[in-house]
Amino acid sequence: MLDRSIPYFSLYMRRPAALPLPPTPTLPDGFFARAYLPGDERHWARIEHAVGEFPTAAEALCYFSQQYAPQAALLAQRCVFIVTPEGLPVATATAWQQGGVNALHWVACDPAHQGRGLGRAAVAEALRRFPGEESPEIWLHTQTWSHRAVRLYHRLGFRLVRQGALPYGSANEYGAGMAALRAVYPAEFWTLLAETSV
Repeated sequence: MLDRSIPYFSLYMRRPAALPLPPTPTLPDGFFARAYLPGDERHWARIEHAVGEFPTAAEALCYFSQQYAPQAALLAQRCVFIVTPEGLPVATATAWQQGGVNALHWVACDPAHQGRGLGRAAVAEALRRFPGEESPEIWLHTQTWSHRAVRLYHRLGFRLVRQGALPYGSANEYGAGMAALRAVYPAEFWTLLAETSV
């Protein structure tokens, strides 16, 4: 879930090329990873709405239809889901490429299933789906409201970017974002985040 108790600032993170891919986490019994299948746009919209990224699932579905549906052939290769034993997708991440830049998009886990490593598993699976070299440079856009996810991304090799942004994204508000994050992180982790920023 997004934490709106702190100010919102846009942030970017980057995972350097040639960094070994993280191991695939062990999923809870019966859970499994799979690629996008036709109809999964409804599940994507439900998950993204559940974490607060969109006011309604209908708006999330509209976004998906505009941004991803026109490139349906790529979705089966790049969009992944973590699925319950009953077959319900509950976490997702997408290994997208836009303007020649590899970018991890829309990482989310249904709040009812958070804390079980499913978001981490979705990211690890998505990182394996970028084309080209074995471990390319990968960007992601995040925000201070996703400070729990920032910790996860950092553990998976992503580093906050001091300057620069994706050509199609929001501004990078690194300085203000770090000031806001100081209020939610232990001093030790905040210092690590600052010292490893690139």
